[in-house]
Amino acid sequence: MYLVFDIGGTAIKYAYLNEEGTILERHEFLSNSLHSLPEFIESLSRIYHEGKHEVEGIALACPGVIDAQQGKILVISAYPYLNEVCLTKELSNACDGIKVTLENDGKCAGLAEAWIGNASAYQDSIVVVFGTGIGGAIIKNKAVHHGGHRLAGEISTIISDYDAAKNKFITWADTSSTKALCQITANRLNLPISEVNGYFIFEKAEQNNPIVLDILNQFYIDVAVQLYNLQYMYDPEIICLGGGISKQPRVLEGVQKALEHIYNETKKQLLIPKVTTCKYYNDANLIGALYHFKQIR
Repeated sequence: MYLVFDIGGTAIKYAYLNEEGTILERHEFLSNSLHSLPEFIESLSRIYHEGKHEVEGIALACPGVIDAQQGKILVISAYPYLNEVCLTKELSNACDGIKVTLENDGKCAGLAEAWIGNASAYQDSIVVVFGTGIGGAIIKNKAVHHGGHRLAGEISTIISDYDAAKNKFITWADTSSTKALCQITANRLNLPISEVNGYFIFEKAEQNNPIVLDILNQFYIDVAVQLYNLQYMYDPEIICLGGGISKQPRVLEGVQKALEHIYNETKKQLLIPKVTTCKYYNDANLIGALYHFKQIR
């Protein structure tokens, strides 16, 4: 049995998982009462000490720039008191010296797909997660590829366009994150952004709203272009799309059609990337954190 924490911006989820990655028990609590490293460590260690299960190890999924090998958080905005903290050592010391591992939450989502998700049949894969930004995980030989500066998979910042007149560089997140998609839709429909979310967009699409259909078609093309770029940079066997909007069947269908359109129109592409959706969503960070633990134990 393993105790796994998913440290989110406003809440901390924790669960007990077995060796196969099955979640047997889960809980969560708000983190706004934690204001210091001692409070943070005490809160997590109390769960370990008061738990009814015999725990073989603790795995953590955490936002920010992570040195997974050292178990250290290099940069994190949600919990500034954790910056430059070797979290694995601090928590292990408070939990009877038990082994603790740490990995970035987006990378954990990728590992979940590589282990028992929709990329499990492949050695090399990429997971793209649409949300406030665009998260990513590059999986090589079933393990996270971190890169020389631990930035591999930080695909939000890919420069996708340049507005010469305004001297403005446009990133992929600026055009294709769920946040951007909602903002573009609100602007085109002259609505306040507070009235637009993913459900609203796809409800309008079902009603064949021409403006929304046009926005989505452009979105599919923008995504497909970058998937081709990712394909040629890393040559994964499969790319999995995650995030709430990827649950909409229209998204996978639209992206696949856009990929085929580019392939047929340009006559210069070498292959059509193999794309599917993620299997795990809310539980992905927990499952992937455990897989990371299993890989380095």
